Amino acid sequence: NHVTLGGITPADSPFLRRPDLLQSLITYWQHHPCLSYFFSGLFVGPTSQAPRADEGRPEAIYELELAFQQIPPPERNQPWIVDRLFRHLLTDLTGNTHRAEFCIDKLYSPDTASGRQGLVEFRAFEMPPHARLSLTQMLLLRALVARFWAQPYQKPLVRWGTSLHDRWMLPHYLWEDLKEVVTDLNTVGYPLQLEWFAPFLEFRFPVLGQLTRDGIQLELRAAIEPWLVLGEETTQAGTARFVDSSVERLQVKLSGLTDSRYA
Repeated sequence: NHVTLGGITPADSPFLRRPDLLQSLITYWQHHPCLSYFFSGLFVGPTSQAPRADEGRPEAIYELELAFQQIPPPERNQPWIVDRLFRHLLTDLTGNTHRAEFCIDKLYSPDTASGRQGLVEFRAFEMPPHARLSLTQMLLLRALVARFWAQPYQKPLVRWGTSLHDRWMLPHYLWEDLKEVVTDLNTVGYPLQLEWFAPFLEFRFPVLGQLTRDGIQLELRAAIEPWLVLGEETTQAGTARFVDSSVERLQVKLSGLTDSRYA
């Protein structure tokens, strides 16, 4: 249900040949929350199947910065170093390495042969309902990988705090953030077009209602609500962990409004 990138063989994997490539992707995703939420499924947040590296643990940013400092240059690279640096940071709140936005379980783990496939799973990218949408996803990811292969993205990480869930769960801000990503790729020679991603906006955040009155437009859209996992409960089938889906988030957008005239 997610996107996986790698090489024909582990030795061909760009993530093993260039350990700074994973650093670039983690940093760029951390700077652009649209890449974490715009293409995701219904379940997001710190207890989801694909939490961000900085989601739920405030100290994770500091630990990632320490790990970035230990990445060796490509000429002194050892294939297992990426696994040792990031395995315990790219996890969910329980320490599960498979439930993470960037899953490196199959990249190059020195512990098991099955873990040395040179693959990175992008678990926040849900499989879309149409082949052309999937093609657009893959084009975006491949363009980003090619861009960071040519020029690494090494910038300070952002402390989003509570704005991560307050602001970046609304489709308006996610669309503006995606616009920055597309503009950035166009600047370095990858001619993506923003309108290619409009079907994702309508599919992920459908319009619930619209109203126009005296030149003022009101629009309601579905937004993202991080449904958190509740405490474990005993059932007839065993132990279950339910999700609190009792709250849904909406975006209320007004345009054409004069602040000093209308309330």
